[in-house]
Amino acid sequence: MKTSKDEEYYILDKIEDIAAFTELFLKKFPLPSCIAISGEMGSGKTTVITAILKAMGVANLQGSPTYSIIQSYILPSKVRCYHLDTYRIENNKEAYEIGLEELFEEDAYFFVEWPEKILEFLPPNTIWMYIREIEHQKRQITFKDDN
Repeated sequence: MKTSKDEEYYILDKIEDIAAFTELFLKKFPLPSCIAISGEMGSGKTTVITAILKAMGVANLQGSPTYSIIQSYILPSKVRCYHLDTYRIENNKEAYEIGLEELFEEDAYFFVEWPEKILEFLPPNTIWMYIREIEHQKRQITFKDDN
């Protein structure tokens, strides 16, 4: 894994680097927050979120919430954590009907795949994580605060 001090990004040379990345991630974001994960289909969004959830102590991962849209977990610290995959949300009406407006009012961790589909609902201090494949099996992960 490589990092840069000039810019907040990480290079994962191979999938095995994800464990070191999750350790850095949890040090950087120890408190409940909303992390919006953006990237192309197949860039590794679900893989990264799953690794972070495991590192946070989630034992019974339920996989990607592609069809259920929202997976809820309780961390060992008793803090609630949500993994959202909003790919299938077509419009704001659907997002309202699911209850996203109220959901984001909770004091919880949120990991949101395809956040571009629900921009109106994301909390003000959302942290953006961009994942892109730069070579086969090699990913660049960049962070940006939404402040």
